[in-house]
Amino acid sequence: MADMNKEQQLQVKINEPSSFIVSQPVLNDDITKTEQVPAPSFLDSILQEQPVEKDEKKKKKKKKGKTGRQKEIERLTKETKEIFESPDKLNVVCERIHSLLLGQKTFLLGACQLLDKYNYGSLPYEQFRLIIRDRLPKLSTEDFFILTKLFEVDGTSIDYRAILDEELGNGILRHVTQLPVPLPTEIVLEKKSSKESKSIFNEPLQVTQPKYVTLHLRLITFDAYNAYPGHVHITVPDHTSVYALSKMVIDKTDLATRSISIFREKIRSRHGLLDPMDTLEHHQLTGACIDGTHKQLFPTYTLYYDYSPMELRSDCPILKCDYYMK
Repeated sequence: MADMNKEQQLQVKINEPSSFIVSQPVLNDDITKTEQVPAPSFLDSILQEQPVEKDEKKKKKKKKGKTGRQKEIERLTKETKEIFESPDKLNVVCERIHSLLLGQKTFLLGACQLLDKYNYGSLPYEQFRLIIRDRLPKLSTEDFFILTKLFEVDGTSIDYRAILDEELGNGILRHVTQLPVPLPTEIVLEKKSSKESKSIFNEPLQVTQPKYVTLHLRLITFDAYNAYPGHVHITVPDHTSVYALSKMVIDKTDLATRSISIFREKIRSRHGLLDPMDTLEHHQLTGACIDGTHKQLFPTYTLYYDYSPMELRSDCPILKCDYYMK
């Protein structure tokens, strides 16, 4: 019986809750809070990293790329660098721009003032460019870039009044610099021997730049008849002799004669007769040099010719006209 009572007492102690209380360590509030925050999942971390990477790529692309305007400025800066470094070349460009602006300044100034609402005296680059491109299309891109560089204000606007307002000065000509005139060098005359001088005089005449004239040669007898086949149009150098010219007329018209007389006026007189041994230039029939243009027009003169009275002393044009006696 005593043993049974002991076993019952032990079971009662085991069933009591106070017997199983274990002392736990007290944790700080911070530690408990961190433990309570749920850890981010792997999916969430990937989604958070992706937009950051995209933003970094966009920033890199923006840094690498250049706008079309920036590329154009770099190109024009390289092309005009030599002009800005050479005062002589810059003077040529300034004078060329000035010639294009002549007669257009008043109109361009009014257009710029309409856009300049606050009367600053300057316009942004784009507004000034639109006005010039619209009203002055002959101005090239390089010349316009030089113009804006010369009158640029704070790197953002253009002082249009300094360019166009004649009351403020002479515009772009203020950037034309006076170049020093080189001092004349001493000319030393060399004496040549008589043999060398003789050889020079014996050499044939060389015409370096021939000048040409266009001649309309009309037969005096049939001057009133424009469709007459004997009227000749010919272009020759002005150093051609009158005699050579008469032979050319005979060849072109197939005249059955050996010589003709050429007159300055439509009158058969000794006063208007051209000496066959003289050149056209000697008779003040001067020409012009070839300038390389297409269909160049040379100085034009009208002369008159008639058959020379070799054996016939009569003034009758029928008797002198051996053209009909072929």
